[in-house]
Amino acid sequence: MHRRRTVTVVAATLLAGLVSAPSGHTAEHTPRRVVENLDRGLVAVPTDEGTFLGWRLLGTEYARHGDAVSFNVYKDGRRLNRAPVTRSTTYLDRTPGEGVYTVRAVVRGREQRPGRAALDLARGYAEIRLATATGYTVQHAWPGDLDGDGRYEIVVSRLSQTRDRPDLLEAYTLTGERLWRVDQGPGSYTQAGGNGANDPAPAAISGSTAIGGYRNDDNVTVYDLDGDGRAEVLAHTADGTTFADGSRVTAASPADQFVSVIDGLTGAERTRQPVPDDFTADGPSGGHFGIAHLDGEHPSLVTKLVTRVGARRGAFRILFQTWDFDGTDLTRRWKYVVPADSGATSFHQIRTVDVDGDGRDEIADGNYVVNSDGTLRYVVDGAGHGDRFHIADLDPARPGLEGFAIQQAELGVVPAFPWYYYDADTGERLVTGQHPADWVNDTDIDVGRGSTGDIDPDHPGYEYWTSTADVTAPGAGVYNVRDGKVSTTTPSVNFRIWWDGDRASENLDFTHVEKWDPATGTSERIFQPDGVVSGARNATPFYGDLLGDWREEILAETADRTALRLYTTTEPTRTRLYTLAQNPAYRLGWTVRGYLQSTYTDYYLGTETRRAPRPSLTLPEGAVSRDDHA
Repeated sequence: MHRRRTVTVVAATLLAGLVSAPSGHTAEHTPRRVVENLDRGLVAVPTDEGTFLGWRLLGTEYARHGDAVSFNVYKDGRRLNRAPVTRSTTYLDRTPGEGVYTVRAVVRGREQRPGRAALDLARGYAEIRLATATGYTVQHAWPGDLDGDGRYEIVVSRLSQTRDRPDLLEAYTLTGERLWRVDQGPGSYTQAGGNGANDPAPAAISGSTAIGGYRNDDNVTVYDLDGDGRAEVLAHTADGTTFADGSRVTAASPADQFVSVIDGLTGAERTRQPVPDDFTADGPSGGHFGIAHLDGEHPSLVTKLVTRVGARRGAFRILFQTWDFDGTDLTRRWKYVVPADSGATSFHQIRTVDVDGDGRDEIADGNYVVNSDGTLRYVVDGAGHGDRFHIADLDPARPGLEGFAIQQAELGVVPAFPWYYYDADTGERLVTGQHPADWVNDTDIDVGRGSTGDIDPDHPGYEYWTSTADVTAPGAGVYNVRDGKVSTTTPSVNFRIWWDGDRASENLDFTHVEKWDPATGTSERIFQPDGVVSGARNATPFYGDLLGDWREEILAETADRTALRLYTTTEPTRTRLYTLAQNPAYRLGWTVRGYLQSTYTDYYLGTETRRAPRPSLTLPEGAVSRDDHA
């Protein structure tokens, strides 16, 4: 297979050692990742004080120039700022009247070309009208630059609320233009083959199969795999799947499953391959899709296939098949079948992240990690199944990344402990929660949710907490990674989000944002949009740093299910970071949906952060940088 070559944007600065390499590896031997060629992401939002402007500091320019990049802000061609903006990538325009806004980078005193004009959120949000599909709701959303212009588009899954009509995949621009629709066909809601009781529908996406064990599925992801600057859409398909150009999948059996590469701009199929046949005797597979840089440079598709065998609610079988796409052919990279006797236990989502600092991504799936070469790295001793786990630099005083995972008690399955905090590289448990001594039934020790974030600035590093209802239980409360238990009460436990102007974490639950007050042990709502609703598990289809400065946006569906609305913060900030969308671990977090969970950077981002480490990045061959300067 032939890969497109890449061109570095780190160049002499990396080789000179000015960009920090992962621990234990020299800069010269650190792989340089291919990243999306994003534009400035400028957004203009009206507020009571004036027009709020936010834009990206790109990872590519930060890698080259560090803090030597500042910005000038223009309205209708007239500069607004007296001195270049250096302390953030935001600006509040208090001049009267509307206008067209642009920003220009200033690099070592020299002003560069202007970027694209601002996306105007005149109503305070971007509204994306959905194509008519009565009785459907949006479940998941995946960002991707489908047309290669440097601005993200959105691919969404829409599910019939009665689960008796086809799942739909649709693509939209942030300005509301509908690009295409793929009808997943009868194979997305009809079981076929296998043992019946435990089978997912072969073309089901986004957990549309109501069978236990598959409601966490996604089976879709969006990313530019071939390096042509435009993202592909990768999806499970089956007999009857119809693409945007009218072409259909025709298969020998309705149980046959495929991985299809879909053109992100047109919705037409480019190629397809059958899934591995290891589990076909037990019926179609559910699972997850994601993206990993397994060689440290180029993105590969990761597919996790899951089949349930035996009686209803039987044992799971799991395999990983990774793929490469060169613009023409989808080829197998490696396959790993998880041994049934290994103790490895799948959770409801995977994470693709470089846990050992060698620049190459591993695949984390609950209590175990698979190496970038398709071998088993570790299984966490004593750990079983849980619904959530998180991996990030939770403790800046420790080298590398840490993880936090919860444990589920259900149907007589009793975990040894309610949660654990661990070393993400080795799987060693660093802190382990304890059950109450007098528990009686599963509900006394079941932990359904757990979260992490820097919510208490009086303690170094992150905190972690769970949904344990009994605040007197030994595992309940908020724990700090260094100082142990710091609160008996807890905030909401769904998602961490960066929303206000500081570097600490806020929390996202349903559609509102909360700020935790450690002094009172209570939360205050700081953002609550009207007219939108959350979906399954109190989650919106997506949140993340889609545009503007480094903070995160919220994408939610309207209550009448006819549109999506994208909200961005207008809170002032004096923090400047390169866009999270070009941080390797953070961006890959968008490629896996499953039971949605928080996304994190691969460096410590919290109260004690002074500046982000300079990343090692490349652009695809032939790409012209959109950061206003070569």
